[in-house]
Amino acid sequence: MFRSIPKWSVFIFDIFSVISVAHNRWQKMYSMLLIISCVYVFYATPHIVCILENNCDNSLSTVIKGMFARLVALTCMISRCAIFLKGKTQMVMYKKNVDDFHVFTPMTSSETDRLEKMSSWAILCCILLTVPVNVCRLWILYYVAKQTVPFVALVYIQNFSMYCIETHFTVLCYILYQKIVGINNDLMALKIDTIVRNKYPFVSLTGEKYGKNDSTIEYNREVFQSLIAGHPMIDFLENLKAKHKLVSQAVKNLNNTFGIHLGLSLCALCLYTLFDLYYHLQEVWKHSKYKILVYGWILQYFVRFLLITVLAHLTTKQALKSKILITDINNRYLDNNTKEELQLFLNQISSCTIEFTACDFFTLNTHLITSAIAAGTTYLVILLQFNSANN
Repeated sequence: MFRSIPKWSVFIFDIFSVISVAHNRWQKMYSMLLIISCVYVFYATPHIVCILENNCDNSLSTVIKGMFARLVALTCMISRCAIFLKGKTQMVMYKKNVDDFHVFTPMTSSETDRLEKMSSWAILCCILLTVPVNVCRLWILYYVAKQTVPFVALVYIQNFSMYCIETHFTVLCYILYQKIVGINNDLMALKIDTIVRNKYPFVSLTGEKYGKNDSTIEYNREVFQSLIAGHPMIDFLENLKAKHKLVSQAVKNLNNTFGIHLGLSLCALCLYTLFDLYYHLQEVWKHSKYKILVYGWILQYFVRFLLITVLAHLTTKQALKSKILITDINNRYLDNNTKEELQLFLNQISSCTIEFTACDFFTLNTHLITSAIAAGTTYLVILLQFNSANN
């Protein structure tokens, strides 16, 4: 499975995320060092914030800056522990399910190319949105408060580690998205064949081309030609049932592995954006360079939130499309054995729901974006009013 992902992307995931910890000493050592750094950041935050602010007046901006560093450390530590403990078993099971899927249907060259491009762009986006902005911030701090640079660097490493795990999730989610799209293309071929047979019941099935060739509709033409040649539909349905079951199990593996991380990460991203907007509106950082950095950080948080929710939503949407296609095929004229197999497939889809959740607290979909914007705006107004009242 991971052979289809570029080696440099796998290298990044192998260091900062968890592919498998069975024979990876570096990953174990890195996880331990990362957790220790989180503990250090959590306890050293008040002292460092006082140095950065040149006083300890406990103003709202000072408190928020302390909350930001501690929030990064706390979420990173909990996330890393959960990923490290669950990844050892769940990632192996995920890989097995995907490999079993490839036994039925190997990846095509076009799917491999798209996966390589997607994973490369995701990793490149992760690096470009974090490294330049953070290096610029550290460079400025070096001339302002040199003693705080190691502390801030640790915070940025923890944040980058969180982002890498999110990127790893999106790549693995995209693999399942491809599998479900492939299942839907097979189902579309079955649907087209059923429509043609119902419309032209006396057409010869000796391999003669029939029906309109609509290039705008995506379907598996190999399956369609096999059906024309007289291959039983029930065999294809049994194959699709097995593949759908494997995808459903792989989705559960991802939810078990990344559920805690995604819940913490999405909540933290909302708070990070809220804090940075507060800094910007209150002009806590008056230097123009800092304002540019704030824009860069907000862009990073928005892209991270968007990638997680949109890709999970698209995958779930494709899974719902499978149910619609099967229902449509089942409503047409077919023999009893095929209808019975379709009903079994429909029952399987209904019982094995394909959706991504954050520890079952909320479902990952595009509605989260509007909810986060509404909640963030409300709390930002409350913060601004609270600050003006104190002044």
